[in-house]
Amino acid sequence: MDGHVTIRVAGELDIASVPVLAHELHRAVARPAGRTLLDLSRVTFCGTVGVDLLLDARLRAAAAGGSLAVERAHSSVLRPLRSCGDLDGLRIAQELSTVPLSANERRLRLSVLSAALSAAVEIAGAPMGNAQWYDPAGGVLRIVSQRGFHHPFLTFFGTVADRDTACGVAAQDRKPILVEEVTASPVFLGTPALDVLGEAGVGACASVPVSAGDGTLIGVVSTHHAQATQWTDERQRALEGLTHAADHLC
Repeated sequence: MDGHVTIRVAGELDIASVPVLAHELHRAVARPAGRTLLDLSRVTFCGTVGVDLLLDARLRAAAAGGSLAVERAHSSVLRPLRSCGDLDGLRIAQELSTVPLSANERRLRLSVLSAALSAAVEIAGAPMGNAQWYDPAGGVLRIVSQRGFHHPFLTFFGTVADRDTACGVAAQDRKPILVEEVTASPVFLGTPALDVLGEAGVGACASVPVSAGDGTLIGVVSTHHAQATQWTDERQRALEGLTHAADHLC
C-alpha cells in the first residue's frame, strides 16, 4: 500500500453507512506516512456522524505520520463542516471552497455559460438543460444554472468529477458527447447516474464543453430530452459550434 490511496464515496454519510466507510478509511490512514485522498463528490448528505468520522480520520492520519485530504465535496458536506464548531472542520471546508479565480473572471464565465445554455436548449429543442461551471480549484463541474430539474437530479449532479456522466466525459475529453438513448449508452451503463436520469425522466442528452479562446475549459452545457432522440447532422454541428463560441456569447 505504498504511495497514496483514493477512496470515493457516494450516497449519504449517515449512521447506517458511516461504519462501512470507517472500516476502509481507518485502515487507509493507519499506513505509516501514507497519503489518503477522500473523494466526496457523490455524497448527497453528511450527518454529524459523517463529520465526526472525517475529523477522527484526519487525527488518525496525522498520528501515523500521514495525511488525509478531503476532495471534491459540495454544499451537503460543506455546510455541516462549517457548523460543526471544530477548527479542523473549518479548515477542511476552507480547503474545499478555495477558488483561485477573481470575482470578475468568475462572473464572466458564469455569463458565458448562461448564454451557452440558452443557445444549446434552443438548438436541441430540449425541455430540460443545465450549465456547469468548471471549478479549477477542485477540478470539478458545479451546476450554476438549470431548467426543468429538481432533487435528486440537482443534488446528484451538483458536483461532477468523474467519467460516469456525459458531462464528465465531455469535460475530460474536451469534445461534445451526444447520447441518443441513455439506457443504452456505455457512458451510463452500470452507474448510479442512470437511475437518477430515469427518475428525472431523461431519455436522451447532449453535453458540450465550452472553452475560452486560449483553450481553457469554462464549463459544460447539457440538454435533455424525455424520449430517445436522434441527433441530426445539423443539430450536431450547431451544438459542436458552441465548444469554441465563448467569445461570441457574452
